[in-house]
Amino acid sequence: MIVCRHCGERLDADAQFCGVCGMQLVDPDIGRVVGGRYRILQRIGTGSLGGVYRAEQIGLGRKIALKLLSPEGKRDGTTVKRFHQEGALLSRLRSPHTVTTYEVGTEPDGAFYIAMELSPGRSLAAVLRDGGPLAWDRVLRIMAGICDSLGEAHELGVIHRGLSLHSVLVETRGATRDFVRLLDFGLAKFLVADPQLSPVGHQVGTVEYSSPEQLLREPVDARSDLYALGVLGYVLVTGMHPFHTARSVGDMVSAHIQRIPDPVATLQAVPPDVDAILSRCLEKNKERRYPDANALAASITVALNYATPANYGDTLVEPEIDLDADGELDEEAT
Repeated sequence: MIVCRHCGERLDADAQFCGVCGMQLVDPDIGRVVGGRYRILQRIGTGSLGGVYRAEQIGLGRKIALKLLSPEGKRDGTTVKRFHQEGALLSRLRSPHTVTTYEVGTEPDGAFYIAMELSPGRSLAAVLRDGGPLAWDRVLRIMAGICDSLGEAHELGVIHRGLSLHSVLVETRGATRDFVRLLDFGLAKFLVADPQLSPVGHQVGTVEYSSPEQLLREPVDARSDLYALGVLGYVLVTGMHPFHTARSVGDMVSAHIQRIPDPVATLQAVPPDVDAILSRCLEKNKERRYPDANALAASITVALNYATPANYGDTLVEPEIDLDADGELDEEAT
């Protein structure tokens, strides 16, 4: 949210004019120099963690993406220390499916910032909005790319905690139309939860993708990210959230903890393996999910062996065998 400087009205972060007084809105961060080296040029997005800007690294002329995380209340020194420690880990991630983090820092006013690679990709949220539900084999390939990114991070002890349609970008690279790039590792834990209930579909942080153990404030691990990946895959294949009938954050939390989602196969024509993969990711008990991202990726590879790229959405059908009148194989027919 942003505030109109003329009348004080609270507005959406991407608003260009105030709907109350009509004043044209100017982003005060445009032109600002962050970290002593990054000059903000243009706002390119708004997420649950803050504003995302196109910026230029002074002296090098390198264009980067800069995410500003406005402080939600007073943060203590321990939180800042943890943020920087995690930032050091993020800079070690080398998977081609992870957007490179250049620097993590803190401004004098206490706001965090992350300088990272500027990807030309589109968010999965935009892909789904413009193209509707995606073919199941396309979704599995996207999930496999995410597994590659998650697998490396998990081995370093970095849990994403905020996987969603907005934290995954897809680029076109040559003949590959959905080259996955993953953003925002480990940053969700630095957010202060908003206790207010709001209709599902509005900005509610990462609750829509949170695992039962996250919502119950129990220990999380790599399998918590796999639950979120299961939600993401379900949404991409069906066009609906597993708990799309929830009408508030409270309803959504309850559903994640207690409700079993309808099988994907009841909503879209998918092979049994695809339904089984997503169902296992969405197990309430993390012990029943895949043990790690590599195990999930292996199951995806097996399922994709039966994919028919020329006919997205088709399932594997056994060929009919022609028999003669005596029930023997009709050799002429074969």
